[in-house]
Amino acid sequence: MASRLAGFTSTERRRDRRRAVVIESTLDDEEIHILDIGLSAFGASGAITYKNQSTWPEIDQRAELKFTDYRNRKVFVLVTITYVDSESGRFGGTFMELAGNAYDVIEDLMLNRDRRAAKA
Repeated sequence: MASRLAGFTSTERRRDRRRAVVIESTLDDEEIHILDIGLSAFGASGAITYKNQSTWPEIDQRAELKFTDYRNRKVFVLVTITYVDSESGRFGGTFMELAGNAYDVIEDLMLNRDRRAAKA
């Protein structure tokens, strides 16, 4: 009997499940778009490289992430930026602490409750 081994490698270092979404939001009052979100982290677009070669946001920067969900619940979360790719404009971060309502909103997004509400 022959057996085969199939390997799988990923360049991502994620340790949580994420859902692909597009949410208009702000990071320290700068407009960004959240592109994926999980219970411990998020990915977004809006990274910038300035003429002096500095980037925004910076790795290890602590920032305030704000957005409104499909039910108009306002979410405010403190985050730490963990990844920046200024060429693609993408960056990511982890949540420092999730308050009760922020956890509920993200859980609703992860469980597709926003899609269920749109069908109703």
